[in-house]
Amino acid sequence: MSFFQNIKNQLAGLKIKSKLKKNTRKKEFHNLESSKSIGILFDTLQEKNHSVVKKFAEDLSQKGYKVQTVGWVNANELPDFGVAQKIVFYTNKDVKWSGEPIIPELIEFTNTKFDLLFVLTKSEHLSIKYITQVSLASCKVGSLTDNCEYLDLMIDQGKNNSIENLISESLKYLSQIKK
Repeated sequence: MSFFQNIKNQLAGLKIKSKLKKNTRKKEFHNLESSKSIGILFDTLQEKNHSVVKKFAEDLSQKGYKVQTVGWVNANELPDFGVAQKIVFYTNKDVKWSGEPIIPELIEFTNTKFDLLFVLTKSEHLSIKYITQVSLASCKVGSLTDNCEYLDLMIDQGKNNSIENLISESLKYLSQIKK
């Protein structure tokens, strides 16, 4: 990591800490039975992620959950799949240098008090970190990484780091745990 990127990350971390002091969330564990609203945050760094998450969100909606999905596109312009979807896609232009959202849809997603927030990415992009940490979701679920202290349930994927495996393992543990 470059010297300037390191300073940028440290300043963004301070901005996140400041925001967390003002916006305290109510931590409460939820499993699949106790959840009513679900947020999904993912990246489109791998082409298949979009279709896998779209199907996952549709499956959850059909089961009666209120689902909102946000996908990060590592570009300055949205590709064609970002138009007329139930998924809110955002680009690097839609966030500040610190990762803080500037578009209303992303701000609303961050401020929504989901029962469960699925973080379906290992990306270290500042916007992913910002949204995950500042989110008011009661229970945050994601992959075990070096910087996952902001998650409430961390899934160790072992050697299979696919998004399909993360979804499958998350659902398995959430259905087994009794509230």
